[in-house]
Amino acid sequence: MTRLFRSKTQQELVEARGKICELCGRPTKIGADLKEIDSKVAEMSRTFSALKADLERELNETREKNAEVERELRSENFELRADLATKITEMRAQIQSERENKTAEIAKLQADLNQTMTFLDLNGWSYLEQTASWYKALEQEMTFDEAEAYCGGKKSHLVTIHSQEENHFVWKLANTLYSNAWFWIGLKRNPNKENAFEWTDGSSVDFTNWRSGDPDSNTHATLRSGDGRWMVYPPTYQIPFICKRSSQF
Repeated sequence: MTRLFRSKTQQELVEARGKICELCGRPTKIGADLKEIDSKVAEMSRTFSALKADLERELNETREKNAEVERELRSENFELRADLATKITEMRAQIQSERENKTAEIAKLQADLNQTMTFLDLNGWSYLEQTASWYKALEQEMTFDEAEAYCGGKKSHLVTIHSQEENHFVWKLANTLYSNAWFWIGLKRNPNKENAFEWTDGSSVDFTNWRSGDPDSNTHATLRSGDGRWMVYPPTYQIPFICKRSSQF
């Protein structure tokens, strides 16, 4: 029995030694594992440092580019403002010059108009604002063609009439010379257009004031100072006439 106990004890000692040896080897493995971990940590640290450096470099480059863009924009903005200011100054000067020229031109035109109106008024011409034209009834007795030529020499033409208001004005003007006479007006037939009536200045025939029974076969129109009605006469008759002059002459 003693021998059996000793054998069991020896076996337990052997097993204990084996476990001790196994435990003795573990620190070596743990150390190796720790070393490997340290190596990986160091590598990760280097990688992180490199990434951080790259990021900082890119950020710096971006900041520099942004700063450059801002400088360029400031420069371009300054140039644009300077260019715009120059153009505005030039435009103002041009507008002022044109305004002065127009003012001088208007003043001259007004002076010429005043002079013309004074001349016409002093020479027996009457002005109708509605038509912006001057009118004069002449007591000289002439044929139609002679009367038209006379008016042409005065920068006018035998009167044309385009409204009831204008006809009334011309009638009253003729009536100041004769209470019941016939005056040439600038309306005549055109044999080349089926004897259609035309005004001598080429304006449209958009108003007429014929007396009852007219026009007949005669060819040239007259206005009666008694009532403002129209009648046709042969062009060779010698009668008074009325000239009309545009204010644009």
